[in-house]
Amino acid sequence: MNSLQRRLLQSHKLNGLRTALHRWLNPCNDPRLVFIFGCQRSGTTLLRNLIGLDPRVQDYGEGDPPYFWQTDPEDPRYIRLIDLQDIEALRRRERSSIVLLKPLHDSQRARELLNCWPSSRAVFIHRDFREVILSHLSYYRDRYDLTAYVDDLLQLRAPSWKAENLGDEMRVFLESHRHLARNACSGLALFWLARNSLRSSQSHERLIGLNYRDLVARPARCLEVLGSHLNMEFHPRLASLPQERPRPAPLPEPIAPPLLEACEAMADQLQKQSALP
Repeated sequence: MNSLQRRLLQSHKLNGLRTALHRWLNPCNDPRLVFIFGCQRSGTTLLRNLIGLDPRVQDYGEGDPPYFWQTDPEDPRYIRLIDLQDIEALRRRERSSIVLLKPLHDSQRARELLNCWPSSRAVFIHRDFREVILSHLSYYRDRYDLTAYVDDLLQLRAPSWKAENLGDEMRVFLESHRHLARNACSGLALFWLARNSLRSSQSHERLIGLNYRDLVARPARCLEVLGSHLNMEFHPRLASLPQERPRPAPLPEPIAPPLLEACEAMADQLQKQSALP
């Protein structure tokens, strides 16, 4: 696939036209919901874009109206899903076969959401903790004080989404190790641990795990597995879109050894739970 073909395939406007045409020619009265869960900076946007390129899919990213609260960032509902009954009312008005939602701030409610819609499916994508930390440092540093960003989690402060629905084991771990978050890297390591612990605590028969590294290294196989799980058939040309990048540079600050050990153990557990072990 040349660069022009790649740009045309990924064009948001062209994809919107394809989706609108399919919706008009093949209206659906009972759309299925598909959720993408995971930790921020873990490849959730890439996964959303791949699934969303299918013309049967109407996709909504983090914070996109009308499925997410439109509030100030200080509001605890910011970038969170609206009330469940309102989601259902919107779903009933959709005419696409599949409605794709990426509610990362509600990953801790995965089981509740899947139980609410029996035909729904979900994917939890994970990524190497070092890559996620570096991506946070690069993407968010000029927007947020990253030490303050993880403070709601470290203090288990309600009603923050970061501290909601954590399992007892993770809460105990945070309480006994939060003093080690002496730099941004260690704080983000704890954040990565907490968000990815949801893969186990929110496990469900209609949720599968996926490794970002597999998505970029083995895209054809990943699309095959996703297609089977989501009851979709992806066009083979989509496998040419994910592009593997060089491994990032070392972390600029050390992660406290107990946190590093916990991250490595969590990474092993996530890979064992992956749909492509």
